[in-house]
Amino acid sequence: MKSLNRVFLMGHLGRPPELKTSKAGKPYCRLNIATRRSWKSAEGGHLEEADRHEATDWHSVFVWGPLAERCTTYLRKGALVFVEGELSYWQVAESSDKSSYKNAIHGREVKFLNTAPFAGERLTPLENLDNPLQPPDHNAVAHLA
Repeated sequence: MKSLNRVFLMGHLGRPPELKTSKAGKPYCRLNIATRRSWKSAEGGHLEEADRHEATDWHSVFVWGPLAERCTTYLRKGALVFVEGELSYWQVAESSDKSSYKNAIHGREVKFLNTAPFAGERLTPLENLDNPLQPPDHNAVAHLA
């Protein structure tokens, strides 16, 4: 039987990403992404009396290699990003008889939906920062000489 481990997140960065280097010498950064969810709960059995609740969830996303370098260059606290990746778990020994599990998302793709400005800058949309290849020149392709 086949299986699938895929995570999609869209949210805002809670802090600026910092470029770090792994023990193996590979660059990486951690993105702290906030997502919001809301739900209604019916008190007293009447849907009209439903209370609306909201919560913010924080996600740790690790990005590796050249994508990590682009994230630390172009993303700021507050930037809106879309991440695609997979969820991983690992066991951490707390003491000789106790252990717990931690989890993280390993981001394979990060789409920069907007970026937060530097102090004093205006917010401007950035094009193709998540794609290192430049788009083809439309006029050169559509209007051959």
